[in-house]
Amino acid sequence: MSFISSFECTTCGKEHQDDLRERVCSDCGSYLEIKYDLAAVGKTVNRKAISSRKQGIWKYSELLPVSVPSKAISLGEGGTYLHKCDRLSRHLGLNTLYIKDETTNPTGSFIDRGTAVEVTVAKERGFQSLCCGSTGNLAASLVAYAARAGMESNVFIAQTGNIDTGKFYQILAYGANVEVVKNHERAMERAQIASRQSYFVKAYSSIFLEGVKTTIFEICEQLNWHAPDWLIVPMGNGGHLSMIWKGLRELQEIGVLDEIETRLVGVQSTSCAPIVDAFMKGSDAIIPIADGATIALDIGMGNPSCGHTALRAIRESNGFAISVSDKDTLDAVSSIARREGVFVEPASATPIAALRQLLRSDRIQPSDTIVCVATGMGLKYPEIARILIKGQSKLEYLLSRVEDRKFTTQIGRTKRQILQILVDSESYGYGIWKTLVDDFGISIKIPSVYQHLSELRSTGLVSQTRIETTFDNRKRAYYGLTERGRLITKQLTKLA
Repeated sequence: MSFISSFECTTCGKEHQDDLRERVCSDCGSYLEIKYDLAAVGKTVNRKAISSRKQGIWKYSELLPVSVPSKAISLGEGGTYLHKCDRLSRHLGLNTLYIKDETTNPTGSFIDRGTAVEVTVAKERGFQSLCCGSTGNLAASLVAYAARAGMESNVFIAQTGNIDTGKFYQILAYGANVEVVKNHERAMERAQIASRQSYFVKAYSSIFLEGVKTTIFEICEQLNWHAPDWLIVPMGNGGHLSMIWKGLRELQEIGVLDEIETRLVGVQSTSCAPIVDAFMKGSDAIIPIADGATIALDIGMGNPSCGHTALRAIRESNGFAISVSDKDTLDAVSSIARREGVFVEPASATPIAALRQLLRSDRIQPSDTIVCVATGMGLKYPEIARILIKGQSKLEYLLSRVEDRKFTTQIGRTKRQILQILVDSESYGYGIWKTLVDDFGISIKIPSVYQHLSELRSTGLVSQTRIETTFDNRKRAYYGLTERGRLITKQLTKLA
């Protein structure tokens, strides 16, 4: 049984019927939010009833848009550990700090919560295939749940842009139909075309976001039906934070929570912080920017689809929006892993980096109860381990022995210099070799330069730009950085 009462636009408030494939407002184009008959839900659900049910997101089925929860497509999502951080608390001078460890979801990300609900609804409505334009956690999760449901999955991936190695391996392993296209815009266009026959999964779909909302239901239940004083969340498109606030208000309205005094903190990277910029200016308008060069790839979104509701949630909760540097993010990744045994990807560590800022400014008191949400596992971003051991020669050498050759730290310096040479302008093999020898003192043979160029091309960092005929009729191939190559080179320069 579903308790849905309407789909309401998050900007203009227009109500819609449950018959829209796009899940956006027909008047203003903003995403829609599901409203429930909370009075009816409150008569059915209470703390005791919820606590007696099996762990996972489906124990909150009355507040999910699914008709028959018993037929849900599930891989065991939800029920993740609320990790009490005793050692990290002492290090930061706090009494009570928790990490909501979403890394233990089936594909290693909180996204599984939304995908499980979205795929269940698609299956209920008779769809046989799913599609999306994504290179990150959404695509990895989608193809896993499609496999579980026995549905075809079609993923469109941009040739330029960011993709974490671990997530790409997942996408390939689950047997999805993968099509590589020019850029992210083209990936979304191809997914839109495919949606004529397939169910188009988007991170701002109202159905998807309802699944994501269950994060806060679990946190409150794990705190014996109390809401924390502070809840710190990474912000990409802003949907997760927005839905956490929606979930808190729903729990209060159905009588499960007595009061809400939680203050929300949304975190972005300083290289890409459109929501934070709007908050700091006191503006309601999110000004789109170019996707920033940040090590926290999953939150580097220049045009966040749920930014306006994230702003609203932060302000209504009397919270903050904060940006953090890549250096502070990396320090937080290391601190969480070494003090608490949880290995998270960079975006997931930004709440701890933000918490340090809040403590320095005395905005958070040591006696407050704080929950930081870790949204994805570190193994999705294996390159991060090499950064964390930088300067430890024995570990670097061992890692170079066990890694695939194209990712070894042993040859990393040469590749970095080749990328740096190509920053300003394109060049050819002999010209790159001569610069390496004369300007950087790197002793290398010309065939090795071409081997490096081949490997850099295979990873999408370098492309062949043109072939020129020399005065003696020889062919000379020129190389230049791809968009991804420029991004990675900028990151390497910053981290150096």
